[in-house]
Amino acid sequence: MKQSQYLVVGGSGEAGQSAITCLKEKQPSAYIITTTTTNEPVSNADLTLFNKSATPGLSKKIQEDLQNHKIPPNFKAIIYTPALGEVGFPINESTPKQIEETLSISFYPLLELEQTFNPDLTVAYSAFYWLSHTLSFYGSMGIAKYKGDLWALENPQKRKIVRAGTFFSKSVRGISIVLQRTMKKTNNPDLLTLKSRYENSDQKFMDFFLSYAWEHEKVNFQKEFETPYRPTKREDLGRGLGLALDSTEPIVTVLGDWTWKETELPQIPSWFKQF
Repeated sequence: MKQSQYLVVGGSGEAGQSAITCLKEKQPSAYIITTTTTNEPVSNADLTLFNKSATPGLSKKIQEDLQNHKIPPNFKAIIYTPALGEVGFPINESTPKQIEETLSISFYPLLELEQTFNPDLTVAYSAFYWLSHTLSFYGSMGIAKYKGDLWALENPQKRKIVRAGTFFSKSVRGISIVLQRTMKKTNNPDLLTLKSRYENSDQKFMDFFLSYAWEHEKVNFQKEFETPYRPTKREDLGRGLGLALDSTEPIVTVLGDWTWKETELPQIPSWFKQF
């Protein structure tokens, strides 16, 4: 039997590590190739391609490395984890420049990899970008996640989105740092509410920010489930990927213990269409 080959882009991050763990558990014989921006080998991968940033031209650089390793690419799935863009302001205030810069990291390389390697499946990650709290601070990242949803819905047989609840990670920590800075000079009513609640919370901002996000998730989704809400953990992302790999639906959502699948866009504000 032929060994299945997978590419995990961004293997050292939370999503990347959860993906590698999931793939190894699901298919112990899988050959996992991963990329990293550093020159440190990625844990649990079979081959690490070093110094690979999520920028246009990524697929060509990966192709060249694979040729050097004499490995013909034949990916069963490409798992794309990079997500970087300007945050700390309302999504609908994103400028064309901010959107373009975010898409050039968080979305365009995904399209390029899919076109270059034509895997059986391409998987990307998303978030609850349309909830009231994220609408107020997710910035141009919200547009990238919206584009990702549209991308998956266009071809559900070959494209999947794993949508996950908020969990502690370097990127969430980064968002919280930017947001804390932005709040000091905002006039946005939602951010002013967040600022006021933080000032009355007696918590460090990172702890407050996570609690704030978790509270919004619970309020929005608890009514759909009998089991109580719990915050999402890294292992939940692995559960989401495992389901996505076998799913006929384009979007698999994991939120704590809860799981559901979607075949259409969530109910988002109509102004998203302008992007």
